[in-house]
Amino acid sequence: MPKRCDTVLFMTKVLVDTGEVYTTTEAAKLIGIGYATLYRRIKAGELFVVKLAGRTLVPKSEVERIKKATRH
Repeated sequence: MPKRCDTVLFMTKVLVDTGEVYTTTEAAKLIGIGYATLYRRIKAGELFVVKLAGRTLVPKSEVERIKKATRH
């Protein structure tokens, strides 16, 4: 008899247009923060990123959202 597992894993398939993402270095420069600060924000869950083939990419929409939020 199989064991009951209370953990559920959801896998989401995401389609990414590579013209709509920035590298972490590009995103940090565009936002106006340092590379380390960008990674702290990613780790804190303040910034959505896409991991693709070992690379961390920041969607253009996230860069625009952060820039807009810091202008206010």
